[in-house]
Amino acid sequence: MPLIFILIISSNNINCAKKMLPPSPDRFAPRLQQINPINKTRIDLVFDEPINVASLNPSDFQIISVNKQETLAIKLLTYHPDFKTITIYTNPAINQSYQLLGTLEDRFSNTAIINRRFTASRVADTTPPQLISIEPKPATTNKNRNVYFEFKFSESIDTTTTPYFIIYPLDKTRIHWQYTKDWQGLTFGYAMRKQNDITLDSLPPKTTVYFILMPTLSDLANNRMSNCAYTYFTTESVLSPLIRWGTLNYQNNPYPNGIIIFSNQNQKVITISQLNGDFSVQLDTTFYQIIALADTNYDKSVDLYAELNRYHPLDSITLNIPLSINPPYQKIDDYLR
Repeated sequence: MPLIFILIISSNNINCAKKMLPPSPDRFAPRLQQINPINKTRIDLVFDEPINVASLNPSDFQIISVNKQETLAIKLLTYHPDFKTITIYTNPAINQSYQLLGTLEDRFSNTAIINRRFTASRVADTTPPQLISIEPKPATTNKNRNVYFEFKFSESIDTTTTPYFIIYPLDKTRIHWQYTKDWQGLTFGYAMRKQNDITLDSLPPKTTVYFILMPTLSDLANNRMSNCAYTYFTTESVLSPLIRWGTLNYQNNPYPNGIIIFSNQNQKVITISQLNGDFSVQLDTTFYQIIALADTNYDKSVDLYAELNRYHPLDSITLNIPLSINPPYQKIDDYLR
């Protein structure tokens, strides 16, 4: 009599077997799907899967003209949030064919070897970097510790330029600065114990701190900022109650990026003029002296100057401040003592 075996497989056994099976590893290298020359200095590479961004290194890429007469210097390599697109910033390219050579890995350490031709863009990047956020925001209150300022831009900044900034009343020599890894953020703060770690520091009561980042920074296509970045905060719970407006001008034209200082024996209040020359300021109900300054070539010296000896915010006078030459002192810091 033949033997008959019956195999009984329960659903629990099937689920257990599924759990025990190892995941199928990815053995395929990432494939380059598109090369998109956005402009003369930016090239986007689109892949079919996420890239191991830790493996990205500008030195692993070369961009050489097909005639072998030009090699584009790579300034920066960044990645998009989906990790499938990376961006290469270069020196300006001319409208010709180039060979892109490089290597990178996916998340499973599969290495892609890139050897592709593309034609450079004819489009020149003429848009200056835009400021998209400031921390702390202007008019922040109740801030008496952790002195820092963070500026984020719409695109990467050329880090070879040293930032030109003004801070009052803190000691400028104590302020250190650093860029974020993608060069789109710039942070200022007290002396850092280690990278990305800014020390906490307390401020005395009734302190208002003003910070101006002058428009000397450029993007990777050498387009310079068009206006100052400005913010201020106070250790108090409220700021001065009165808001007043005015215009700064030179030779009957609105003057941007000027510095206006309202001072008396108790305080200094600092603001800047916008691209249309307008400015606003928060003041107490007391008398002020007004000094307006302009550094036309951003060499930290005063080139244009104006002074109004006596101003009260409750007066009906309209603040229309005309700049002129021949300032009494040369350095901007001399007016902030």
